[in-house]
Amino acid sequence: MENKYYHVFANGDEAKNLITSESDFFAAFNLIGVCAAHSNAKVVSFSIEDSHPHILLFGQKTDCTAFMHKYEKLLMRHIIVSRKSSDGVVLKCDIYPVTNEDYLKTVAVYTIIQPTKDGKNIMPFDYPWGTGSLYFRPAWMNPVWQMYPDGKSELPVPAGSIPIKRLQNMMHSKFSIPDDWLICKGFLLPTNYVDIGLFEQIFITANCYRVFLGNSSRKNDTVLDKMLKVHGISLEDFDARKLSEDVCMSMFGKKTARWITPEQRLMLARELYRNHHLSIRQTSTFSRIPAEELKKYIK
Repeated sequence: MENKYYHVFANGDEAKNLITSESDFFAAFNLIGVCAAHSNAKVVSFSIEDSHPHILLFGQKTDCTAFMHKYEKLLMRHIIVSRKSSDGVVLKCDIYPVTNEDYLKTVAVYTIIQPTKDGKNIMPFDYPWGTGSLYFRPAWMNPVWQMYPDGKSELPVPAGSIPIKRLQNMMHSKFSIPDDWLICKGFLLPTNYVDIGLFEQIFITANCYRVFLGNSSRKNDTVLDKMLKVHGISLEDFDARKLSEDVCMSMFGKKTARWITPEQRLMLARELYRNHHLSIRQTSTFSRIPAEELKKYIK
């Protein structure tokens, strides 16, 4: 079977309360490394957001799918153990192959720009819960996981030097990791298992990477639309228009958003996007709200 790139992601609306503490962030982050230690799939990039992860894997579909399911299971186990219940969290990831070269560049960048795209005042290469600081960076530069706010850095230590019980608590798992893998400040360093070369081969040059870091909203929307389709929620435009008319009539007694107020259009948009799973493009079209404005209020 041929190795391929696979985009793994979760629906943030379904996984509300996924991350509620720094401990949850560490668990979501370190468990990717734990899964990598027990998988033939290669981790290429990832980022962890409050409500969902994005991971780019490379390998055979069976290996990448097994990686995804192990990650779901281990992260949910952490939540249940730490909160004494599932806390209403539903972590169900989806996976799809990425074969188009240009789209692969878009997805690779998409997996690491999430914090900046979603409004956090931080660049991807400074975000500690993702791999943005790994690529096209000088070897002498300390990665973000070794740095303190005052500019000082800490040296990593091998996992084998840490008492087993403490190590398990840090990894939020009883699954083993190689003794020579390095840990710093509680982070299982992604340099242990992320295939940096694979990511850089996608772009070839730092300049190409720079260009795609500035992805247009249109390109980002293609990723959103693809994720919606993979999630089993895709309507042709004709069907989406009929659905939006029915919803608009039910909510406001009008057949089209043309005849309702701006506030009602936003209510309609939220209903179409969140509960009927129209794409951003379709929701924008049928609610008559520009896509850029729409994404500020419905995500």
